[in-house]
This record gives sequence, C-alpha cells and structure tokens, in this order.
Amino acid sequence: MLRQFNKTKCALLVFPRRHSHATQISPKNNESEKYRKGDLIHGFVLDEIARVDEMFLDAIRLTHLSTGAQYLHLNRDDSNNVFSINFRTTPMDSTGLPHILEHMTLCGSNRYPVRDPFMKMLRRSLATFLNAMTGPDYTIYPFSTQNIKDFYNLQSVYADAVFKPLLREMDFRQEGWRLEHADLNDKKSSIIFKGVVFNEMKGVFNENQWVFTEKFLNLILPSHTYSVCSGGYPLDIPKLTHKALTDFHAKYYHPSNSRIFSYGNFPFENHLKFLNDNYFTCDKIDPKMSSVPSESRWKVPRREHITCKIDPLASDPDKQSVIGIGFLCNDITDIQTTLELKILSELLLKGPNSAFYKSLVESGLSDGFGGFTGYDPQCRDSIFIVSLQGVKPENFQKIEQVFDETVNRVIDQGFGKDHVQAVLHGIEIRVKHQVSNFGMNLLFNLTSLWNHDGNLIESMRINKAIENFRMQLQQDSTYLNKLVEKYLKNNQHQLVLTMSPDDEYESKLKTAEEKLLQSKLKEFSSKELDQIYNNGLILRKDQEKEENLNILPTLKMEDLKKDVNRYATENIKVCEVPIQISIQPTNGVSYYRGILNTCDLSDDLKLLVPIFNNVISKMGTNSHDYRSFDRLCQLKTGGLHFSSHIAEKIDSLTSYEEGILISSYCLDKNTDDMWKLWIELFNEVNLEDATRFETLIKILAADLSQGIADSGHIYVMNSAASLISPIAKYKESISGLEFVGRMKRMVQNKEFVTVLEKIKAISQHVLNKEHFRTAINTSNEKNIILKGLHEFYQSIDGIPNVETVKLTQNNQKSNVEKGVHHVMPYNTNYTSKTILTVPYSHPDHACLRILAKLISSVYLLKEVREKEGAYGSGATISTEGVFTFFSFRDPNSTKTFDTFDKTYDFLKSFHFKHTDLDESKLGVFQNIDAPIAPGDRGMTKFITGLTDDDIQMQRIRLKNVTKEDVLRVAEKYLRPGIDGVKVGRAIIGPANSELLERKSENWEVWTNESEDSQ
Repeated sequence: MLRQFNKTKCALLVFPRRHSHATQISPKNNESEKYRKGDLIHGFVLDEIARVDEMFLDAIRLTHLSTGAQYLHLNRDDSNNVFSINFRTTPMDSTGLPHILEHMTLCGSNRYPVRDPFMKMLRRSLATFLNAMTGPDYTIYPFSTQNIKDFYNLQSVYADAVFKPLLREMDFRQEGWRLEHADLNDKKSSIIFKGVVFNEMKGVFNENQWVFTEKFLNLILPSHTYSVCSGGYPLDIPKLTHKALTDFHAKYYHPSNSRIFSYGNFPFENHLKFLNDNYFTCDKIDPKMSSVPSESRWKVPRREHITCKIDPLASDPDKQSVIGIGFLCNDITDIQTTLELKILSELLLKGPNSAFYKSLVESGLSDGFGGFTGYDPQCRDSIFIVSLQGVKPENFQKIEQVFDETVNRVIDQGFGKDHVQAVLHGIEIRVKHQVSNFGMNLLFNLTSLWNHDGNLIESMRINKAIENFRMQLQQDSTYLNKLVEKYLKNNQHQLVLTMSPDDEYESKLKTAEEKLLQSKLKEFSSKELDQIYNNGLILRKDQEKEENLNILPTLKMEDLKKDVNRYATENIKVCEVPIQISIQPTNGVSYYRGILNTCDLSDDLKLLVPIFNNVISKMGTNSHDYRSFDRLCQLKTGGLHFSSHIAEKIDSLTSYEEGILISSYCLDKNTDDMWKLWIELFNEVNLEDATRFETLIKILAADLSQGIADSGHIYVMNSAASLISPIAKYKESISGLEFVGRMKRMVQNKEFVTVLEKIKAISQHVLNKEHFRTAINTSNEKNIILKGLHEFYQSIDGIPNVETVKLTQNNQKSNVEKGVHHVMPYNTNYTSKTILTVPYSHPDHACLRILAKLISSVYLLKEVREKEGAYGSGATISTEGVFTFFSFRDPNSTKTFDTFDKTYDFLKSFHFKHTDLDESKLGVFQNIDAPIAPGDRGMTKFITGLTDDDIQMQRIRLKNVTKEDVLRVAEKYLRPGIDGVKVGRAIIGPANSELLERKSENWEVWTNESEDSQ
C-alpha cells in the first residue's frame, strides 16, 4: 500500500502499490551498449549499467560529481517517456509542511514567474501523466508524455519549479492557510480559516479509514518522521509559518538530496546536460541529513484506542468499529525478505483460501478487511497489518484471540503447495500483464526503496528473488512457517489499534477548530485585525491580475497526430457467437472479454446485477467448492471477472446497451485451462450456499460505505446527472449513492435468501450465448486459442441472436429543475450542476467538449479553487451529452453553485484569445491520444461501439472548433433560463439550510437514515 498525497496540484490519497506491468516486449537497446562503468557524461559519472530481462530494459545508474545527486535511467523501447525529480523530505511536525511546499513550488519560479505555471501547463501539453505527490518521507514530481518537445517543455517547468521556486507569501496564504473574512467584501463577516491544503486535509479526514491509517502509522513508528502527518492535520496546519516553509525548501530541495528518474526511449544524455548546465552548479551538502533511522524495536506490544465519526451508511450501527493488528517487519532495503513477506501476505490475506479470511471474516467477527491491510514496504521499516472493519467493540478481545490462534495454526500446518504456486503464478502474470503507464508504475514501486538507498536494479530482478525463494522452500519445507513465527508470533513490535465512533466526534472537531481560531485572533491587535481584511483584498487582487503566459512553453496544434491510432481487428464467429480478434504484442498473455446483454431482464433484477457481478465467480460450482474454484482461477488465470456494462448510443440521449462485461487473462500456455474454468462457471455455478452469499454481501456493503468521501465528486456528479438523463439515472441505480443505500437496507433487513433467489434468476437468464459477443487480444496463433474457445461456446445453452446490439430505450421526461442534497457528516462539500445537451455524434458535442476544458482552466480554477479554497473544480461532458460542473473538498456550497450559474456571464465578458482555444484543445487531446496497452487495443470499438472512423471524425471536429463555435454553444446550452433545457444539481456534505431557500432549484434533502426525502 502506498500512502501518499497525490495531486494534480490538489492531492488525492491513493494506495497504488502494485506490481509493475510491462508495456511491450523490447529487445536489448543498443543505445545503452556504448556506455561503460566510470564514463563521465555531462557532469555525471556512470556507476552501474545492467540488463533487467524480465522488464525488457537496461538500467543506468549515475551520480553527479559535484553535488552527489543520484540519477536512474531505465532505457526501454517505450514511447511513453517518464521524468521525475524526487526528494527525501522528513518533516518533524504535522503542519503539512512538505505537502504545502509541494503546492507552492508549482506556483511560479524564476524562469516562469507566473501564478501557478503547473496548472497552466495542464492545458499546454499532451502529457499522459502530470502530477506531484507527497508521501510520508518523500516528495516527487513526475510526468510522462509521448511527445519529445512536450517532454522538454515539462522538464523545464518542473526543474525550475523545484530548484528555483518563488515561494511567495501570497501563494503560501492561498495554498496553505490564512485567516480571512467569510465574505471577502464584508468587514463585519466572521473571520475563518481558508486555504487549499487546509480544506483538502479536512476533506481527507472525512474518511474514517484515513483517520485510522494515519494514526496507525504515527503510532507504530513513533520516534521519527512517521510519527507526524506529512499531509498535515487540519488543526496543526495553522501553526506553519512562511519562514519555516522557505527554510525547509532550502534544506531539503537541494540537488544533493535529489533523486532523478527517467524512463523510455528518449536519449537520456540530454536530460543530464539540462540538469548539469542549469541547476547542478551549487556546492554539495551531506544527504544523510535527511536520512531516516530504523525504528528501535519494542520489548512489549502496545495498544491504543481512537475515535471517529459515525458512518450514516453503515448497515449495522452496532458494527462500526475498526481494529488493526500490525507488526513492524524488515528494513525495506532487504529486497529478498520484502518479496517473501509480500508472498506471505497474499497467502495469509488474499481470497477465500487465506487463513485470516477464514478466521476473521467468514467467522462473522467482521464485515471484511479494512483499507489498510497487508504488507506495506513503503517506510524505512516495513509493516504487516490485518485491519478489520464492521466490528463490534465487545469483540475486540475475541478478535485478538482468534488472530493468535490463526497464527499458531499456520505455524503448525503451513501452506498447501497449490496455494503457494497460485501466489507465485499471480506474481508471474502481473509482471507480464501489460499496461500503458509501465514507466510510471515502475517509478512508484521504486521510490520508497530508492528513498532509503536500496538496490534498485536487484529489486527489479523479480525472477531471481522468486528463484531464491523456491530454493529456500526446497531446502526447508517449513520456511514459510518460520517466517510467520518470526514476524507475527515472536515479534514484540506489535500494535493493536482500535477505533470506534463517537457521537460527539464532529462537534469536538468543530469546537477544537473554533478554539484554535479564537486563540489566533486573540493574538492580534485591532490594527492587525484590520490587516486581515486588507490582506484578503490584496490576495484577491493578485489572483485576478492579468499575466503574460507567453513565457510558458507550449505545444501547438500542428504537434498533434494527423490520425487516430488504428489497430487491426478481425471479426469471426465461433458457434455463431461473434468474436473480435486482434493479434498484438501482448508479451505471452491472452486477454478475453465478453458482453452479456441484460436488456430483457425485469427491472427488479436489473437493480441486482451489480450484486450478481460481485458474487457469481466466488460461490463455487458443482465440481468445486468456492475455495477450490478460486485456487484454480489463481493458478491458471488473473481471475474471472464480472462488471456492469453500459454503453451509450453515440447518436441518442436515451438509448444504451446494458449488460455484463466478463473478462479474464492468462499466460498463453494456460488458455485451455482458462476456457475450462469458464465452461465450469457457466454450466455448473452453484448458488445454494446462503451463508457464503451473506458473507459476500456484507463485505460488499461495508466496502461501499467506505470511500464515499475519497470519491465524493464522482458520486455527486452521478447523482446530479441522474436527475436529467435516463442513462445516468440507470447508472445511479446500480453504482451511485442510490445503490449504496440499497445495499445498506438489504443487510439491515437481512434479505439474503430472497436476494439469492433473484441472483439465481439472473444466472439462468444471462449465462448463455443468446445475447453474447466477445473479443480476444493475443500474441498467440489464432487457431490455437480458438480451439478451446469453441469447446466453451459449444458447451453453453442458447441460440445466438446478436446480429445487432440490443439496446434499451428510456424516454424518461423531466423538464423541472431539481436538486438533491445528500447530508453526510463531512466538513467539506462535493457539488455538481448538470445540463442535458447533445450526444457524441452531434456536431455541437465537440464544441461543448472544448468549452468544458476552457471553463475548467480559465474560470473554475480561479474562482472555485484559488479564490475560495476548494481542493478542485472543473467541467466535463459525457458521451450521452450530460454537461457537468463539479467541485470537491469544497468549503462552500451555495457560493459554488452561484459560480456555476455565472459561467455564461463570465464567457460573455471574457477576453477570448486564440491561445485559450488551442490550449483547451490540447487538454482534450491528452485523453484522446493517450497510449493504449496491447491487451486493450480495439476495446473501445468492442465495448462502446465507437469505431476508429468515429473517433477520427470527433478529432477533426475538435480541431476545427472556433471561438465562435464555443460562444455559440455557450449561448445555446449554458445561458440561464433557456426553455426546455434540463438542469440537475446535487451536493454531498453537511446540513445546509441555505439550499432550501433557493426555491426555484427544488431541493430535496436526503439524510441516508431512511428512504424518504424531506
């Protein structure tokens, strides 16, 4: 798990710690053969050059002679090139210092003295990734792009930002924290805390799991930097001063403390020359000043208890507690042990065959594992933790007892050979499985190890580490048992952290914030209080001043590709089932997808399709119980997966294909086994085990109730769209807050047996080839893979009837403006306004797409984020024509809706430059021209029906959009009061009486405590 504050200038907390995935097979690159150890290249000495066969790359490690800066280049035949500047940053308080500094470095530099060049570059680039991240002990600034001109543009902006930032106090007040009047223009209005990071972190800690995760890390590593919150605790952020921030930059953002990463097929010598000539001209300092010592091991375990807010979406109010039992393990520079503990973690925790799943989840002691569970090799000392959500407080002691019993049982009995082989197979297939952002994944996986001076090249040689592990097992069949005994039984550095909801948790937080505010205000004289008002006006003036953005580098429209990437596909039939086949360089892996149309299901069964998808491959078959079937799947495939499928018709606001997307992938040598598993599942699925079904439903409900705050902008956009679009309404019913609430009630009412009967009905209806179309991407011979597929299709019932895709037509009519407020115990808001416009194929759609990007960058960014302190805001348009405004982690609600409503007025007075139009187009093309992994090529056509020609037509229209087109569609769709235009609004956040006063918007309030609106 990777705990980091990951942002496009606004942080999202993520856990993307995964195995890296190869992008394409590459022979040894001759570019690296001309170098030798000891070579001097533009001020850098080459320390090591080595081949990493399993990654198809050459690793080149260098050190800058005068500063000691470390450099790693991974030379690989991949056009999606990556560059990143990393620093080891080790704060000793929870003011969010490195996090706020990360925001501020991207607010202007010596070479680019404009406000927020980072955000400006988002629309002047074709970057496939553009971000900055703060972890517990590092800050990194990565980007990736396929365009070499774009690469050098971004490299220039990033390097100047981190090594020569302006770090203005004005930006500190905007990005970090400030005291300001609630109404900037009313001196009599109350003074409150504002600031982007301040509001961001209030939003982060809306999620109980983040409260737990951060506190666990602080407590199990208490002696150094991990004892504080690098992102910043909201009540500590106002303790940070601007001087402390500039001092921190001077100390930690020195080239001697940097680690520079590049990846791909661009010549790395140019990167070295650029850094050496422009930024690495200072004296060397001792990089050990930022090193993190290993934690002193405890002699006795420790226990702590914390509180959190009540979860209104929890299905059982008596089971809202969390417990985590964790251990400090190895130094992460011990690469072999790290791999072995990763393997051990999967054996103990992953899937129904794992020991802790059986004893702690299936037993009913919890509703599933918490988000912070597993082996985490991110900090200097790695952590193994088992956390459980949906726990009764009276069961804390019982859970500890069962945990110890499980550990003892594993030590006595060990693991089955098939179980170990299944985990090793999973590692093998994940290494071979290809994604488009391979280089970025490598960076994320290497960052923590590199941060503590581990051996990066050895860490990528996964095959060698696995072979060492296999040899250990051969020499000692109890080797894994002994690892369990060492790290989970005899390890005294153990923390048991429990967390339970407190009725007064929110009120205590508000009281603490108010107390902090008043203590700050008491320090000021009347003259200084007046200055708070003046400072607010000064900052606003600075935010509104016109800037010369011509100093920033940019791509031009002529830098775009002339045509969409086209990939050859062939359409055939097997047993009359349509199949799209694409032969691609998939690195010895075959990918399979199928779509089962559900148009003919009854409405009540359609609402249960997401549950069907969640359980159907986890219930077992007539030949194998669910444990045995899961093990077979893990031994031979990457899993058999089901998910909901909705594909909008590109020329309609009301027609769509609804169905179930099935998918799996396997090594080419295992395709016959993969088809046999599908045959067994389709023909022999066993849906009789009500106890197993109840366990799966409770886990699903618990998982859904978590994560609402982290994805609040997605939920609120879906909710608002569902008020105006029949397609969005269906999506909301199977994936939005409506579905989350339905799952809560299902568990509360114990409807398991009734629902299971309906799942059987869905199974009988869809697990056949009547409405079934499929696709395969493989590097294998077509005839080899089709042999087993023929047996699969021959075995299942139904007469294929898919000459044309069967569509659902929903002509729901609603011209009344409406708003829905989902009341949640949050201290920030998520808002959205939606307008129904035109579908993808309509000529206006391309114009609206450019308009959305323009509004996001030149209007909403400034008004909602910079001025009002929201974490983020923007506008977008969906394929089905829903034009959406949104904000997230927003301290405001009604004010933000007013900003959305004033968009048309802004555009009327906006001085529209041609560069604004081109930059908005570039922003749109970032997504259109993003790289596609071999296993996914042709999937847009298969899944959505969009052909290469459809996409190329959209590209042409986007390129041809004029200023007049943008203003025309703004007039046509965004002007307030247009007759017949559907408008929907939604907000997720705390109670807000102001909304009900906006009578014309017809607000309804949903409390999540019942089905009834107020």
